[in-house]
Amino acid sequence: MHYIEKLETELRNCYQEIDYLQDQLNIRNVEANFMGEHIRSLELKLTELEKFPERVRVIDDELMRSDSQCWLLMEEVRCQDEKLKKAALQIEKLENGNLDSQCEIESLKLDLTTLEQRLFDADSFGQHVSADKAILENKLREYELQLQEAQKTIDCLVRENKEIKELLPRGSAKLPKHSALTSDGQLDKTIEKVKGHAGYEKDSAVLEKMAKRSEESDLLIEQLKEELREQKLKAKEDAEDLTQEMAELRYQITGMLEEEYKRRSCIEQAAIQQIQELEAQVSKEQRKLSGALRRLQESHELAHKQSMEIKKLKDSLGDSLQILLLRVLCNVARVV
Repeated sequence: MHYIEKLETELRNCYQEIDYLQDQLNIRNVEANFMGEHIRSLELKLTELEKFPERVRVIDDELMRSDSQCWLLMEEVRCQDEKLKKAALQIEKLENGNLDSQCEIESLKLDLTTLEQRLFDADSFGQHVSADKAILENKLREYELQLQEAQKTIDCLVRENKEIKELLPRGSAKLPKHSALTSDGQLDKTIEKVKGHAGYEKDSAVLEKMAKRSEESDLLIEQLKEELREQKLKAKEDAEDLTQEMAELRYQITGMLEEEYKRRSCIEQAAIQQIQELEAQVSKEQRKLSGALRRLQESHELAHKQSMEIKKLKDSLGDSLQILLLRVLCNVARVV
């Protein structure tokens, strides 16, 4: 009986040990399954690790291309910077040329002011000449009136001379010589004396002097008429010359003004066109520069992103290898 109880006790112990071993077997199976899955994961990682050099090579190629593109973009930026500097120099030259044009325009304005002053002086001179001409014409009219009065006086003297000759007797004795008459008043006095004194006869020399004076008056009249004609002709020629000169001066000033306006408009149009072209070129170069800088920034960001991915892959690979080694060592220790 005691033996049976002992056997039952041993049997229970065996059952317990079998249960324990079954539990251990289940645990081992779970661990084996886990290890199998982990091994498959490690195999996949090893497969990826085998592909890692290829990925690294691709990334290195991409980095090299990015570096080349970055260098090209930097070169393009430098070229665009030089072009912008050249454009700035051209704009400065155009501004200097515009200042020179403004100086020339101011100089031409001064010349035009001088010409306008000359034209004003010429107009003033023409007005003075016209006034002098009017004064001269008035004097000429006065001279003509004086000549007409002198002619009338001479005609009266001639008629009186004829009357005196008719009144004087044919055989009268010669009178003593009198002094030469020098004026119309003295001649009138002499005639009055002759009329008042019927007993005295006139000397033939007086008549000759009167005739000579009449001839001198005629010569003086002719001389005055000739001078009058010469003065009229000279005044007419001066007026025509002045009119011609003023017309030529107006024509020259008008032509110079038209040429200056045309030249100034051409200069302004050319300067505006060049400035517009340079502004368009500067805007275009700035857009190119902005695009190049944007591409350069994108290439830098791409390179940084790729370097971060490489770093993550390296870190992940190192951690996976460490875990794999630790678990292999643990399994080896358990087996031992």
